Amino acid sequence: MSHLLDPSAPPDPARPADTVHSGSRRAPIAVAVTAVVVVVVLAFAAAAMTLVDRVVSTGSPTTRGGAPGAGTTATGPSAGTTGPRGTATGGTPDERPAIAVHGSNLADPFVLTVAGVSYAYGTNTPSGGNVPVLRSTGMQTWQSVGDALPALPRWAAAGQLLTWAPAVSPVAGGFVLYYSARMSALGIQCVSAASSTSPAGPFVDVSAAPLICQSETGGSIDPSPYTAGTDRYLTWKSEGIRAGHVPTLWAARMSADGLGLAGPAVELLHPGLPWQHGVVEGPAMLARGGRFDLIYSAGDWHSPDYVTATAACAGPLGPCTAAPEPFLRTGNAGVGPGGAEPFVDADGNWWLAFHTWNRKDPASSPHAGRQLVLAPLSSSGPPAVLPAPRVRIGRAVTRLDAAG
Repeated sequence: MSHLLDPSAPPDPARPADTVHSGSRRAPIAVAVTAVVVVVVLAFAAAAMTLVDRVVSTGSPTTRGGAPGAGTTATGPSAGTTGPRGTATGGTPDERPAIAVHGSNLADPFVLTVAGVSYAYGTNTPSGGNVPVLRSTGMQTWQSVGDALPALPRWAAAGQLLTWAPAVSPVAGGFVLYYSARMSALGIQCVSAASSTSPAGPFVDVSAAPLICQSETGGSIDPSPYTAGTDRYLTWKSEGIRAGHVPTLWAARMSADGLGLAGPAVELLHPGLPWQHGVVEGPAMLARGGRFDLIYSAGDWHSPDYVTATAACAGPLGPCTAAPEPFLRTGNAGVGPGGAEPFVDADGNWWLAFHTWNRKDPASSPHAGRQLVLAPLSSSGPPAVLPAPRVRIGRAVTRLDAAG
């Protein structure tokens, strides 16, 4: 705001300066008036700077709104209601700050809230096992609770860090974990499902073969469950690395127990926009209020070019139309934001979970980790991240509590 009182600014030629004569009464009056004006302007400037500082520090409703996003399928607060911590309604900004969980190293995160406790699942790590899982009450303190999938089925390659992008869905009598693993016989990634009576696991996969494995395209990865009414669905990506194929996002209706397909696979989206760089992946469908919005990642996952985008869908099985631009990208949400999955917390507030690299150039750092980031999501209507993640994402920071 210093430009309001710039002493070096040239005088306005359209406004003649007052002539001050020695010994006249006009000089002290002019000086006094000028002093009052300066004090008033300085006060306004100071107030404005205070407001700017508050916006940057807290991510208040006066920050720039986010671009459209997408989400998950749990039941959230209805329009016109007000939740805790100043939660706004109808897709308007609220006071919740974004949270970056430092030390989490949790790529492709999926968060599920059960009985007031949030569980975060992620892609395998050398120290976290096949499916590392974190647990939190209130999301300000997170603890590691071990490996949710300690053993892989016989058809899957073990110990090679090839267990990716898990997601968990409640079913009658327990929970189903969907994940990607390497099928040893074919040397490609495939989607499978495991069961447990606890959201923390251990999950057990007794399958003799993968649930989904599109070998003609080069494999299948990134499963994500959702519901529409009483029907269950699953989205995923076909790799598209074989000749004649491109990476494609799919969906299919699932059986009531979540362990089998109950309908044909339907194509939702292909890459075609310049910033997608020929790759779309990590799909997650938000089905709420009669809307269906697909959120997905695009580009090179191991670079700052990785982005998160959305597509509007006509129904739970599409067709879907991609938004012209991504809404999370390097520069407004950390480095290479991706693997996004929306969820609802214990208070009924919507959030978007995604990962960002902890290095500016991840390709130059082979051991660079990816941290879990949680950003407020609109409560209804067209999905949007609020406030805009560029407002110091991770300003409210929590660290992983190793004591868990």
